Amino acid sequence: MLMLCSLVILLVSGGCAYSFSSGLPPHIKTVAVQLLANETSEFGVAEEITERLVAALVKDGTLRIVADEAEATSVLLGTVRTYSEETYEYTRDEEVEQFIIRIGVQVSFHDRVKDEVIWESPQIFGSAVYDNTGPDARTVGLQEAIDLVVEEILSGMVAGW
Repeated sequence: MLMLCSLVILLVSGGCAYSFSSGLPPHIKTVAVQLLANETSEFGVAEEITERLVAALVKDGTLRIVADEAEATSVLLGTVRTYSEETYEYTRDEEVEQFIIRIGVQVSFHDRVKDEVIWESPQIFGSAVYDNTGPDARTVGLQEAIDLVVEEILSGMVAGW
């Protein structure tokens, strides 16, 4: 019985082996992240997404950030295409209870060595619902929507599924 249990444990643990590695070409080691363009009327959203993306890339560690595109083996370009903030839910008294923020970003990640696109997405969306309790709630909602956009971009750049 002990031998059977040991065999089961060995098979189960061996079958659960999981490996995650970057799907990037081996020569891609550095990235220059250009400030996202902003086609919306929402002031500062492109800068905030760019800053948070750079921080996420540093934390991830797969690519080293470089300021000068000429020194980078890859470059990320993007544009904030859409931004909306709308009523999401009303109370029984027809007062606004919640709002929703939606952000749409187009991105492309380029291999500068081979002069080709590694990955691109015409529309990455992030959205968040927040309560109508004041500017702090709006700020939290905006940060949540930006977090979703940044996670999608980071995943598209470095995931090797």
